[in-house]
Parts: sequence; C-alpha cells; structure tokens
Amino acid sequence: MQKTLIRALAILCLISIPALPAFAIDEGRLKTFLEGNDYWNVRLAPDGKHLSLLTKREDRNTLVIMNIETMEPTAAVKYEEAMDIEIFNAEWVNSDLVRYSITRKFAQYESAFVHPDLFLVSVDGKRNERIWSRFGNVLNQRTKETVRGFPSYLAKYPDSDDELLIYVRSFARRDGAGRGGIYRLNLDSSLVKHYAKVPAYTSEVLSDEAGTIFVALVLNRESERHVLITHNKVDWEPLNHDLGHLSTEFTPFKIAGDFLYGRAQSGEAIDAETHIIRYNMTTDEWEDVFEIGFASISDVAIGDDGQLDRVQWIDAKPKIAVLDKTDKVSQVVSAFARNYEGFNVNVISVTDDESKMLLHVGSAAHAGEYFLFDFDTKKANFLIAMQAAIDGNELSELEDATFVSSDGVTIPGWFQTPKGGEKPPLVVYIHGGPHGPYNAFGFNTRWHLLNEMGYAVYAPNFRGSGGYGPNFEYAGYGQWGTRMIDDMYEGVQALIEAGKIDPDRVCVFGGSYGGYASTQSLVRHNDFYKCGVIIAGVFDLRLMMKYTDIADSYMGDNYMAKAIGDNEDALTEMSPRQNIDKIKAPMLILHGKEDERTPFKDAVDFVDALKEQNKNFQYRWYDKEGHGNAKLENRIDEWQLIEEFFSENL
Repeated sequence: MQKTLIRALAILCLISIPALPAFAIDEGRLKTFLEGNDYWNVRLAPDGKHLSLLTKREDRNTLVIMNIETMEPTAAVKYEEAMDIEIFNAEWVNSDLVRYSITRKFAQYESAFVHPDLFLVSVDGKRNERIWSRFGNVLNQRTKETVRGFPSYLAKYPDSDDELLIYVRSFARRDGAGRGGIYRLNLDSSLVKHYAKVPAYTSEVLSDEAGTIFVALVLNRESERHVLITHNKVDWEPLNHDLGHLSTEFTPFKIAGDFLYGRAQSGEAIDAETHIIRYNMTTDEWEDVFEIGFASISDVAIGDDGQLDRVQWIDAKPKIAVLDKTDKVSQVVSAFARNYEGFNVNVISVTDDESKMLLHVGSAAHAGEYFLFDFDTKKANFLIAMQAAIDGNELSELEDATFVSSDGVTIPGWFQTPKGGEKPPLVVYIHGGPHGPYNAFGFNTRWHLLNEMGYAVYAPNFRGSGGYGPNFEYAGYGQWGTRMIDDMYEGVQALIEAGKIDPDRVCVFGGSYGGYASTQSLVRHNDFYKCGVIIAGVFDLRLMMKYTDIADSYMGDNYMAKAIGDNEDALTEMSPRQNIDKIKAPMLILHGKEDERTPFKDAVDFVDALKEQNKNFQYRWYDKEGHGNAKLENRIDEWQLIEEFFSENL
C-alpha cells in the first residue's frame, strides 16, 4: 500500500470593517477546506454486497447506496432545498435496509437542527419512508395514543427481523418529567409497543446486541452525579460501585456476554491513569482488564464471548494492543497500524459472515481513506478518499505538546506548525464545551487554515476537557475562568521554553467556551497575549446561566450549576464583561444574531461596554446564524476577517 492517502475517484454521474487586502489563502483553496469532506459516513452492508455513504450533490447532503463490486449507485436520496431537509447520518438495519436521520432548517436560521424523524430506504431505492415521526408514533390504535421523543437504536428485537428496540428520550422538560422508555418499533407499520420503562432523569441507555440486558445512566439529584442502574426487565437496580483501587466514577460503553465494560481512572488524582474495566453480571464483581495510562481511548474491540480482543488509544501518537492473538480482525488492524505509522486505523464494520471488513485510515494531515479488506484473499482494496482535493502530504502532522502544570497535573495537548519556518507566531486554539469535548488527534480544518496563514497552532486539553476520564473532566468544574485559563497559558510557556515559537507573537482563538476562554485569557494574562479572536463567545457568566438554551432542561440546568458554579463573586471574577478595564489586546468578535447557546444579547452588551471604554476591537454580526456560522458564504467571510486581523496584530 502506498503512503499517499489522497486519490481521485469518480463514483457519482454593524461596525464597518475595512476592505481586505489580498487574502493569504486563495479563496478557492479556502473554499475547498471549508466545504469539508467529499464523502463521509461510509458503511458496509452486513452481507458485504453494498456500500452506503453521504456526499454532496448540488450542495445537498445525499445518501448513496452502491454495489460493492461495480461501485455503481443502486439508490440515492436527496431532499430539495425548498424542503429544508438534509440527511444527517445513515446506518444499515439489515442487508436490505438503511435507516437515516435528518436535520431541518427553519426560516430564521442558517443552521440546521437535528430532528427526531427516522427514515428507511431500501438498497434498490424503491422504498423510502419515514418510520419515526416528531409528531409521535401510534402506541394504541384504539385511543390513538402516541409516543414522542428522540429515538436511539439499541438492538434488533429478539427473534424478529421486523422490529427494532429503541430508547426514546422524551422532549426536554426542565422539571425532569417525561422520562421516555424502551419500545419495540415495527419496520413495516411504524407502530410501537411498550417494552420497558426507564428511571426518571435517564440520560442514556445501553443494550447488549441481543436486546435482553440494559443499563441506564441516571442523574442522581442528591449526589449530582450519574449512577448506573441495571435492568432485569422487571425492576431497575443499583449497580455495584465497589471498584477497589479505581475511582468510583466510571463510564460504561459496551455490554457483551456476561460483562458490562467501562473506563475508569486509578484513584482520585486528576491525571490518574485510565483503565478498561468490566463488571461480571453473574458474579457481581469488577475486574481491571487493561491499563492504558493517562490517555484518550480511540477504540475497544470486544468479542461476542465478552472477552477483550483489542484496545486502541492516543498517547503521544496512536497506539494499539492486541490481547486476543487469534482474532483475525485485530491481526489486520495491527498490520495496518504498523504500515501506516502515526495514523489512526479504525474498524468501521465487519460483515455478518466475517468475510469482509471496512477500515478507515487517517491522520492529522490526512482526512483519510476507506479500505475494504477481504479475509478470503487477504487483500485490502482502496475504496474512497474523504477529501481528494487536499493533498495531505503537503500538510503538517501533529506533535505531542503534553506538559506538567505548576500544580503538578499532566495537561495533554497538540502542536501543529507550518512547514518550513522556525519559531513562528502562535495561535492558541481553545476548544468549546468545555466538558466532554476535547482537542482530539486527527484532521482539523481550522488548524490547517491557520498553518496556511503561517501560524503555528497549540491545541491544549486543559483540565475540564473530555477524553481523559471523569477526574480530569470534573476538575474543571467551577474553574472556567481561572485554573483552566492558566493551564492554557502554562502550555504556551512550555512551548516557549522548548524554543518552538516566538514568545512575542501569541494570540488566542476559540468558539463557544473557546470564545469565552479567549476573552478571559486577555483579562487574566493581559500582559502576554497580543490579540484574540472570539467566535460565539460568552462575556457575562450570570447572563449565560439565565438565558442559554442549555438550561431549558433539568439536566442542563443542573449541569450549568455544577460546571460554572453559582457563587456571585466567583462569577464576577470570571466574567470578562465585569473586567473590561483589564483588557489591553485588540479583539475580533464574531457572533450570530440567532445564537441561543451563547446568547447574542451578551455579545451586544459586551461590545457596547467596549465602546464606552475605548477598547481596540472589531466585530461582525451574522444575520440568521446561530451558534457558529453554517452558511459557506459567511464562513468564508469569517476566515477572511480572521486572516486580516491576525495579519495586523500577530
């Protein structure tokens, strides 16, 4: 196999901002990056005869089903622009049917919103119909009682090819009412039958492949932590939380055989090592089965017998451990990993008869390619590239930028520098969330655009970030504008000490929480950063807690109280709006007028206050845009403004 991962494959017949100078990146190349992948969500049918994927046709998301031998389409689904519907994702139900979900776009927004509607399309395209409606599916024919909510696939209904088991999460209620439940969904009639209740305040349900064992993640109102409850089809019972030397906070992810698998950290330290653990549902005992260190997990493969086959994780680079040497899938993945050193190798799907396997191979510089491996011939055939127009060999890979903070905590992160330069200016890219999301190893369009402008990128995973265990994530609660900001700053100092960047040219950049953290960095470390780009930011935490759409549900309201805190003095200290006098560096503020996550009113009030204090800033509001720009034209404009701003200030 060649190392080059890009191949061509044709498969389908306010305030005034000054005029911009010549853009550092040609607008055509900028558009190529921002348009995203040519193909994505590629899936292999259970019998291995067809492939499904998403692509763009006439700027509309299109679901295409293809014959694997001829690579010719057998069906395609695309909704016209007038319908305001876009296909969101798709998965095989069986070898004849693909289920897909949609987003809908409303007149006042450029952004599309995920809807609960669920559709089925056949491989020949003759059937394409909705099987789950946002208006509710009929539960009782006589009374016309309906079930409404967001469906999540759990398993096929035992002993039936015509029914699925789904967990229906009821539409959010701030008081926690409307708990949802587990239902049988008939693929032919779209009728539902009640199967099992779930506890109140359930956030997620897991099931084994047979659809006989369930686990619910429930928000405990007293401890304000998620607890696990197992289901024996009659009653829900608390799970044994005695994990011995491991933290009692753990995250379940798979039920297989007699075991429930999860991840936990060893002890209570913020940066404690991550372990793969499993709970034996027969003996009521926990077992520590694999230690990966303080790192993020990328894949865990478990056999039907419940035994651990393979673990893949990201430390300074992608790593793999094969525990079952007889597992043929793991053997192939390991061989790919050796051949593509520094690349992520992911198993997308394996056919029911285990004769074929779909793999994705990608890295920070390569969006990736899909390969079909044939176990009979022991050959891998290239199928499709995600972004054929971008040559990954011209782009930079990631370097590990992990350091130890001043209070002794390991802080992971990534450094990506433009090719051919020494000690370039630096942009600190701060991820959103902040709890749950993290700067993951892989292809990041924004980082590459900044590289193309000539800037290095530092992407820290400050405490509070997801991916590294519950201890690390919870350590950021109440620290949004203090210790988390210091982690970012100290990471930059580590790069300076290593001689990798110009210490006199460092700016901050981020959206959502990243926008807030960029602004707060200019407050807290006002003598260091030279400028900041703030996209969909937060400026007054008290206003955020009052008006954000996150607080519309009980779980969201509860989360906000934990994550941000409710101490008035602390909120004032952490709110840039109340500390404008400390800001010295110029800012570029970009915000959508319809943003409900980080309310637009907050941005307007902040800009008005900046004007009163004669601060150095620019801003632009985007009509009909919500939490981040969705329209390509606006995203191009956004990046041209960013390039001009950094050119002047960095």
